[in-house]
Amino acid sequence: MIEKHSCYEFAVFKYPDDEHPSAKHYYYKIFGEACPPYDDGIIESDEWFDAEQEARFAAIGHISLLENGGM
Repeated sequence: MIEKHSCYEFAVFKYPDDEHPSAKHYYYKIFGEACPPYDDGIIESDEWFDAEQEARFAAIGHISLLENGGM
């Protein structure tokens, strides 16, 4: 599901571990305008999260960094 925070849209995805089916990992993608170093306009999290809510908070934090000139 696409969510919106400030001027950015983002989504949290579940990535199941095929070797350990009970283990689930979450990551996020932020959708924005295409600009270096994100030429396709999609920023994907650099790490996995154990909980969906944790990935959501990390995405919002990443968006806040982007808005303040960080990467």
